[in-house]
Amino acid sequence: MNAITPDHYKTKSGLQVWDVTRYMSGNMAQAFQYVYRSGHKGGEIEYLRKAVAFLEDWYLHKDCPAMANVYQDRSQHEKYLQALLWETEKWKTSVLQDIWGMDYFANHIDEVNARKHAYPQMMEKLKARITALEGGGNGSDAA
Repeated sequence: MNAITPDHYKTKSGLQVWDVTRYMSGNMAQAFQYVYRSGHKGGEIEYLRKAVAFLEDWYLHKDCPAMANVYQDRSQHEKYLQALLWETEKWKTSVLQDIWGMDYFANHIDEVNARKHAYPQMMEKLKARITALEGGGNGSDAA
């Protein structure tokens, strides 16, 4: 453990969120890290709200570079994603997959799918989780 890579940010196998976000675009990497780290340090609600802010900024700025524009071989990145997801809380899995997928595919294949379909569904999950944590629901929609 050290100040830069504390143990609470690592999986049991030693993988950390940087191994997944290293080649992601800025806003999406920040959102991914805040969702992944929520509940590990600081307030979970605060971290999820920060993730929402980065995702909303990504949504509004269609000129943000996508991961695939930098890195064409999806399998090289996806292996770290799958390893990280294997060891994370269940409710986070689909949200993190959506963030990663939207970043990879946003401009590479069909930007419309990421912004019109994946984004609203993923934001619903995040906002439902925040509402549940604030005592406004049971969190079943955020699983």
